[in-house]
Amino acid sequence: MEGFLGTRGNFVIDLVMTISGFLPFFMLFAFYLAAIGKKHLHKYLQIILFSTVLILVVALETSIQFGGLSDISKQSPYSGTIELTILFIVHLIFAISSFLGWLWLIIKSAKRYPAAFDFDHKKWGKILFWDIVLMVITGWMLYWMTFVA
Repeated sequence: MEGFLGTRGNFVIDLVMTISGFLPFFMLFAFYLAAIGKKHLHKYLQIILFSTVLILVVALETSIQFGGLSDISKQSPYSGTIELTILFIVHLIFAISSFLGWLWLIIKSAKRYPAAFDFDHKKWGKILFWDIVLMVITGWMLYWMTFVA
């Protein structure tokens, strides 16, 4: 299915990129909820965001493997270049670390909630936020190099 952002990307990659662009803002809203004492809403929003990202990653990987995205990406002038390879590796580092960090933080926090945390939840949330921001930025750079250029 054709994408909606006017690039070589298909619907799935365009959807992933659109939602990922909003992800940091949704996370900031979740932080705001915690700051004003609506910790239960913060918790559920984080779980919803994580679950949404997980579903999108599965859809993206399926589209790459079975939906022709791999062939479409070969049309890029950056296809096979060292720049794209390095950017992909950097993006993968952020993607894996943010996924595992987010999963860890959700599980560890859910075990303690609503009791006080025995670790610096806020500090780890901020670290994870910046990890996700860097994952989103590198993802958008990959998208541009692969489907726009």
